[in-house]
Amino acid sequence: MKIGFPRALFYYDYFPFWAGFFHALDIEVVTSSPTNRQIMEQGLKKASDETCLPLKLLAGHIQALEKVDAIFLPRMVSVDADSYNCPKFLGIPESLFPAVPAGIPVLTVTVNWKKGKSQVLKDLQVFGLELGKGKADIRKAFTLGQEWQKRYQDSSGTGWNFEESMREIGSATKGLMASQKDKSIPRIPVRVQNPDRLRIALVGHSYLTHEPYANLNLLGRLHEKAEVELVQHVKQEEADTHLLGLRKKLFWNHAKQIVGAGNKFVTDPKIDGIIYLSCFGCGTDSMIQELLARFARERHKPYMVITLDEHSGEAGLVTRLEAFLDMVERRKVHEGYVSAHGECLDRDSNTLRIPQC
Repeated sequence: MKIGFPRALFYYDYFPFWAGFFHALDIEVVTSSPTNRQIMEQGLKKASDETCLPLKLLAGHIQALEKVDAIFLPRMVSVDADSYNCPKFLGIPESLFPAVPAGIPVLTVTVNWKKGKSQVLKDLQVFGLELGKGKADIRKAFTLGQEWQKRYQDSSGTGWNFEESMREIGSATKGLMASQKDKSIPRIPVRVQNPDRLRIALVGHSYLTHEPYANLNLLGRLHEKAEVELVQHVKQEEADTHLLGLRKKLFWNHAKQIVGAGNKFVTDPKIDGIIYLSCFGCGTDSMIQELLARFARERHKPYMVITLDEHSGEAGLVTRLEAFLDMVERRKVHEGYVSAHGECLDRDSNTLRIPQC
């Protein structure tokens, strides 16, 4: 049996779990090809104009899945007990039925960790009946999926190359490991940093920061000129610590990760600047981006917002990126000449207050 898994949205966060889950059940997972112009154009035709870019890309990747027995579109409601996923996750698969190629069935299951581990396992066992698998098989698959996901998340704090790790996990689902009996966890490569280069934090949703076609290869351009830190490089416990100063808990899972990691980057003196990557029409970004921007202004940390949609051009992105990196470099070199702190600076606007000086 071949199950199609679109390379978009939930792929960038939860694919390791589903890869391990289906691998344990000896089911082949076929991912769509990396995003290209044809996939984006297909997604624009099938998705509503009001949806965000990542959801349009998901529609395109669904169209790109061919020669599969079914397409898998899980409803990821919540991945912890204190928050929910973005509404775009909750609306899957109903919102994307028009994008499914004719004649291909859709498999789905609701995953809601707010109801507890036992309920998640029960829902997966019901799902297993559609696959012709028993409860014992699903329990083993559930355990392996959790192991792969934990290994993937634990390794992110020590450094990793995202696309390489995805290829490692993907090869296991296709039976390219030592043997089908080998249910071991794939190796995660380690990324090596150069301490002499600029360190820039790229903050944003994983399904946008890791999507090279949609973000015009922003991550690759940054790697050419600086060491890059991502939200996924911050341990969950550390991110939670940097959320303690908020007046109330954040409702959305990705918002918690972004604000927690972003606040950590703001307070880290080794981080030279922060870039927030957002997409037009993202409701959660409209709130948390402003929250993080206030933190950055208070700490006088160089901060830039890049907003993308399907009409974004490469020339404008390159110009803004080069100007920002030049500014950060000059500030790092000449910071000793002009104080970046003190009574002569406005904490809200980061500008000089001439009368007081």
